[in-house]
Amino acid sequence: MLASGILWIPVHAQVILGSDPTQDIKVTTSSNYTPDYWNLSASGDKTINNTGLEGPVMEASRFLSQATLGADLATIQKVADQGIESWIDEQMALPQSQMLDRMHDVFAEVIEWYLLNGGDPEEVATRPYWTIFNYTWWENHMKAEDLLRQKVALALSEIFVISINSNLSDAGYGLADYYDVLLKNSFGNFETLLNEVTLHPCMGYYLSHLNNPREVPEENIHSDENYAREIMQLFTVGLYELNQDGTRKTDDQGNWIPTYDQADIKELAKVFTGLGVGGVIPNEWVDYPYFGLDIYVADMTVPMIMWEDWHQPGPKTMLNEYVIPPGQTGLKDIRDAVHQLFLHPNVGPFIGRQLIQRLVTSNPSPEYVSRIAAVFADNGNGKRGDLGAVVKAILMDPEARTCSASQDDAFGKLREPFTRYTHFTKAIPLEQYYGRYWNVSYGFYQATNQMPLASRTVFNFFLPDYQPIGDIADNDLVGPEFQIHNSRTSIEYMNQVNDWAVWGYVMDDWEGDNPHVSYIIDELMPLARDPEVLVNRLDMLFTNGMLSEQYKGSYKRCYFTDD
Repeated sequence: MLASGILWIPVHAQVILGSDPTQDIKVTTSSNYTPDYWNLSASGDKTINNTGLEGPVMEASRFLSQATLGADLATIQKVADQGIESWIDEQMALPQSQMLDRMHDVFAEVIEWYLLNGGDPEEVATRPYWTIFNYTWWENHMKAEDLLRQKVALALSEIFVISINSNLSDAGYGLADYYDVLLKNSFGNFETLLNEVTLHPCMGYYLSHLNNPREVPEENIHSDENYAREIMQLFTVGLYELNQDGTRKTDDQGNWIPTYDQADIKELAKVFTGLGVGGVIPNEWVDYPYFGLDIYVADMTVPMIMWEDWHQPGPKTMLNEYVIPPGQTGLKDIRDAVHQLFLHPNVGPFIGRQLIQRLVTSNPSPEYVSRIAAVFADNGNGKRGDLGAVVKAILMDPEARTCSASQDDAFGKLREPFTRYTHFTKAIPLEQYYGRYWNVSYGFYQATNQMPLASRTVFNFFLPDYQPIGDIADNDLVGPEFQIHNSRTSIEYMNQVNDWAVWGYVMDDWEGDNPHVSYIIDELMPLARDPEVLVNRLDMLFTNGMLSEQYKGSYKRCYFTDD
């Protein structure tokens, strides 16, 4: 306490100070303490009320580290004042930030900047590439208000993977439109998301069910099985039958039970045949789409369409012996197949666990997974697959919110490099002369192997069940992010941080004389008069009240209330 006080309480009375606003408690102090050069003072009444305590803001900071890609002091204080659940509801009601619309504006401004700086009009790009997608992504990150939606969309992008490490690097509009699908469906229904992902030309190209033909054995033409395999393995049911709590079921011999086999893949591959591009961009070669048309002239923002002559006819037998009947349209076959996968009991625990890993902790307890899978199965109003309800349940769960859960040895996660980067860019003010946040982030990608939609494989930057050698594996735990944490990336990441914190180069673009983005620390400078105050503020902004004793010089504290 910074002020002394005398409090008279009747003998044998038990009073929880500050618990009842009607309590008639008088505090008498010898003085109020005001440090030199500070406007703030510690008054006597602060010895018994919660004014000035750090608990609520530290818990708000910890929550926002799970629910956003980074938050500043104003956002932390807003959550502390408003309450977590109310903030979640408010965020889910906000309109979706738009990638494709913003990309049109960014691309036009990039061209204008190029020409203003003496660029050759004959060499102006006719369409945006992956660099413009990155500029647009960072503009959204820095300027849009739907912070929770952006966090969930990034998580979904690491499940429903497409990548610029392919010819999609030239399809900027398609990349933006695909990301809009993830943003739009972040709080929507999982089946709708799965249908839209399935029919998106970027996914069709990346997992090769675009221009996938029906079987013509006499001409040695066979259907591609890639998407049929991955929609089961990565997007819905996983490799093994699961209990609701995410643990694997076993047969009478104790063996794990596969969810599907090669025959299931071959049957499902028949469903994803006959899809071609749905539109073309203005070009000198073709005026309309046809089956087999390459993506070079395709409008990658238009969903794929069905070419019935190239769709495999006849019945298709799916998991659990469900038969898609013959005689339907190709799109009806696809909708039926997606619906049956959506209904599989594995989907809730399989997807729920991965969302928990991306938002809260790498090793959720079986009970945590079971609670989330139950919400996936029924949002409380009889609806299955409500991702908004799932996300809220993940963030409000006792394992996410209570102090005791966070002290469990299995709790926590290595924050992936990219979200550490985004956190830094939101925690303190940034400035750029023209208000542009055109961040190509290629140097960061080279250093850490991470930026949006840039995984080197369909299996994401890291596997959800990756076990680094050592204590984590020895205790049968997982640490997904450790798969890209190695002797090179760990050092290169520190070099990146040095560029931000020491040299002030937080973002960079490839547009010539466009000024760099750098940080502003005017708000922090006065706090340096008292090192403890400054460290506390940095703890709040960057480490959520969990800065260790080694660095803070005091006991590691838990600033939130245990239920």
